[in-house]
Amino acid sequence: MASSSAQSQLERIKIIVERAANDPTCPCHTRRDAFKELIAFTHSPHPSLKSYAASHIHVFFNDFPDLEEDAINAVYDLCEDQDSTVRVDGYNAVTRVSTVQHRWVKRNADVLVQLLQSDEPDEVAVVKVALLRHLDMDPPATLGVLCDQIVPPEEDPDDYEQQTRERLRSLVLLFLAKDAMGAIEKYTDPPDSEAEQILVSQLTLSITRLDTRDVDVIVKDVLLPLPCYRKGYSRGNDLLQPLLSKAMTPLQTRSDDPEVLKIALRYLSLAQTTAVDRRAASPIKLLHYYVTHLTRKMVLQKFLQEDRVTVISWIMDALSASEAETGIQTQQVLQLRRQIVDASSILLEVLLDSKLYSSDLWRAVKILLRAIDTRKELEKWTLPSHLVTSIRKFQVLLTGDTQDNTSEIQGLIRSLTGEQPSTSQGPSQEVKTTTKRGTNVERPIHLPERPVTGSTPISTSKVNIARSSSRLATQQSPPQDHAGRRSRISVIPTSPKRPSNFVEDVPQPKRARQNPNGHNGSTPSLLSRIADAAGDAGSTGSSERMGRKRGKRTEKEQSPEPGRHPSTGYSIKGAASARRDESGTETPRPYSLLDRLKVDEDGRRKK
Repeated sequence: MASSSAQSQLERIKIIVERAANDPTCPCHTRRDAFKELIAFTHSPHPSLKSYAASHIHVFFNDFPDLEEDAINAVYDLCEDQDSTVRVDGYNAVTRVSTVQHRWVKRNADVLVQLLQSDEPDEVAVVKVALLRHLDMDPPATLGVLCDQIVPPEEDPDDYEQQTRERLRSLVLLFLAKDAMGAIEKYTDPPDSEAEQILVSQLTLSITRLDTRDVDVIVKDVLLPLPCYRKGYSRGNDLLQPLLSKAMTPLQTRSDDPEVLKIALRYLSLAQTTAVDRRAASPIKLLHYYVTHLTRKMVLQKFLQEDRVTVISWIMDALSASEAETGIQTQQVLQLRRQIVDASSILLEVLLDSKLYSSDLWRAVKILLRAIDTRKELEKWTLPSHLVTSIRKFQVLLTGDTQDNTSEIQGLIRSLTGEQPSTSQGPSQEVKTTTKRGTNVERPIHLPERPVTGSTPISTSKVNIARSSSRLATQQSPPQDHAGRRSRISVIPTSPKRPSNFVEDVPQPKRARQNPNGHNGSTPSLLSRIADAAGDAGSTGSSERMGRKRGKRTEKEQSPEPGRHPSTGYSIKGAASARRDESGTETPRPYSLLDRLKVDEDGRRKK
């Protein structure tokens, strides 16, 4: 019975609506009656009548302004109906009303935003489509409604309202970031449109009032993709300022609670993304903030070890981005880089103490060493000793580090510390020799090998052997004198200043004189003995003469070629001279040849 009644009512209203809508001669009161009947059907117990009213109520909406309020409220009632089909028809009815009368776009968009809280995914999809249609109809008005749901109210709401707003805020942000981003980019390009002004100003304002989770979505997923952040730094700097202000609050607290400092890190991360990663704001402005607030040791030590490395890497990345800037900002960059270099010993110490040798750490070290090297070259700056010490500590780490691409860091360390790179010429450049005690001593390859002698080693002195090439013998020399190489033994007293394996090159010894027969004699000639005696006579005491004679005998005994005449030869210079004083009297000492021959080894005249 009820179904037949609903069917008959539906057929009757269809006839009335079609005639009022299509017949231009239809009286006004007929159209008005049709409009009123459609409004009344929105409260019918029959879903079919509700759905028909939802799909046709917009037909007469503009004809009777005095009935608009009743009509729009009837549509809103459809959106809250118990039947899912009727609710969906009501969502679509809202869009139709806004289409025929844009004056209702803002209010209808507000209703649709509230409907995002629906628990039915299919209905939420319809609501999102309706919102996108409203965004197409009036971008500034629709974006304004969406932003109103994001920006917290100035007055604190009660707990229930607070929970409702927080849930709705997350839904609106998700809609903006995922569903509406394409339309938003279209209506904010070119920049400086009314829609852009509303969206950017409202969301930037909300940063100071929201928690980090919502701010992260606003910055990364909504604002930075906009065209206005791709051209120039004006918008980006306006965004950077509230982020840095939010980070300052936990930094200024005396609490060492890691969770409090984590809040500062989240805002600094967003600032880093804005100015360095996306280049939407001036990196110089960010670097100035870092240098002012984050280069002091007391501040850095508040963070956890891994967070300290992160903060310093952000500072270095901001420096690199700032150095890419040109023009009037160059002097500011030079000043900031100078301040970073002044604090470099602190930064290096913090990095070293972290013991977290990650790619971020080595990247930060490389950029910092570049800055130090640049100042050194441009300003002829001399590194303080404590800074050189800190830099050298990283050289030790690099020897055992497994990170790739550290050659540039090693080169910078050598340049800054004045160390020269190793000039190894191959694995065979050092030769190990074995001493008489059995220990291995490394010697350079350019030095000759130690010759083997049969004499007893000297225990109180060090024997340094250097092989030298002898000169070619003249054509008159016999074949047996044409020796390829000779050895010379120099007896040097052991000194603590000389290493045990010290080897020095000695000059090439002179070729020994030959006797008249053309070969070296093993027994000294008379003239040689005279020269020997003359050398002894020039001494001031018998003890010195005996010392030299014993030294010569020892040196001859230790010669690597026993039986050979010493290679230095002899001289007869001054052998027959006799010294006289000015008075003409001879000196008491014997200077004649015969007198000298009569003197024995002990300096006494023979009987």
